[in-house]
Amino acid sequence: MTEAGEPGRRARKRAQMRELLVDTAARLFERQGYEAVTMEGIAAEADVAKRTLYNHFPTKEAILARWLDARLAQDLAHLQASFARRRTFASRAACILDASAEWCTAHPEHLMAYLRYRFTSLGEAPGQEDIEDGGIVALWERLIAAAQDAGELDAAFAAAQLATWFHHLYLAALLRWLTVPGLSLRREFSDAARLFIGGAGAR
Repeated sequence: MTEAGEPGRRARKRAQMRELLVDTAARLFERQGYEAVTMEGIAAEADVAKRTLYNHFPTKEAILARWLDARLAQDLAHLQASFARRRTFASRAACILDASAEWCTAHPEHLMAYLRYRFTSLGEAPGQEDIEDGGIVALWERLIAAAQDAGELDAAFAAAQLATWFHHLYLAALLRWLTVPGLSLRREFSDAARLFIGGAGAR
């Protein structure tokens, strides 16, 4: 094994371990319910030492977030054909938000714990795996940068800054839907997008 190949091998083994731990936790979440699952139970089910689990994920909430983000990313990958036909930021965002609303409405059981983790970790530097994997915030940033280049959105703000703000609106809409009975998540997301575009639109 060459020195150049060793970091790549370590990265692959780390990614494989993280995938094993997330898949194991997901099975337990589905089988036992999120609240009943413990970090010790996840380690035992995955047949790894507790220290190994904690080296990869500091909390059960971090595993849950990783799992739900991966599920959302898988669903977004199926939107490529529909997405490619859309030419504006508003229509592309609507495509993603509608798909997200459909998924969240069908899987509400873990979302409050996910939001608690996301809101309490705001401002923290992302881990290297999160940077490499990208995720929905990275997708927002790419779409916003393209919209700025096309003159749709105000270029006075950095695309990364606007992406963070837009994602916070997304999380806030999801939280409102979870806590206020009778709301339509699709409508909440649509209103959040309209508010963002109205404020960030090119002058």
